[in-house]
Formats: sequence, structure tokens, C-alpha cells
Amino acid sequence: MNNFEDASQNEQGKEHIPAREEILAQIHERCESAEIIRELADTDGVYLLEAREQGKKPGEFTDYIYQRKGTFPGHNDAEKTVLEKVYFEDDMPCGGDIIAEYDDTTRTWIEK
Repeated sequence: MNNFEDASQNEQGKEHIPAREEILAQIHERCESAEIIRELADTDGVYLLEAREQGKKPGEFTDYIYQRKGTFPGHNDAEKTVLEKVYFEDDMPCGGDIIAEYDDTTRTWIEK
């Protein structure tokens, strides 16, 4: 293989990682009042971002969680890059869903 072929394969094999601004835009599109409560990054960018929207009662809130695909220290492995919505009552999780999945090929979020 020559250098051109090596570079071409590297470019094709490298995944696009959503920028912090892209992640925040996805969260704010679903909830304008969510505030960031935790953010973790590595040399490639953000791999975990949690934002919270307070509920009407004490102990009631909704977390919007961005998780990048991969293996990260102290966290479960993620097979896909997703945006989740998790509901809490009395400070305990009581449900949740993956609300969007990132398609690296088209660089778009697909609603679930």
C-alpha cells in the first residue's frame, strides 16, 4: 500500500464525533431549560454530557444524557452514540428512553 492509500483508509475509518456545540443543540432542541450537570471528555471530545430539567415537585426532574460510542474509564461500554431521556421521581430513576441515535455516515441524529 502506498501513502495515499493509507491516508484514504484512515480518513474513511475515522468516525465523526459530534462537537460539544452539536450535542448542546440537540439537548436544547428538546428542552431549552436544561442545565449541564456533568461533562466528561477525552482527547477526541465529549463522551458523556448530562443536562437536567427540574420538574414541578421536589425530587422530580428529567436528565438528558449524551453518550458517545466506545469504552471509557468508569463507565459502561456504549455500542452507539445516543441521546437518552431519563425521568426521576423522589430522586430515583423511574423510566427513560433513547430519544435519538447518531448516524456517523450521514452525521445526523435519528429520532427514536
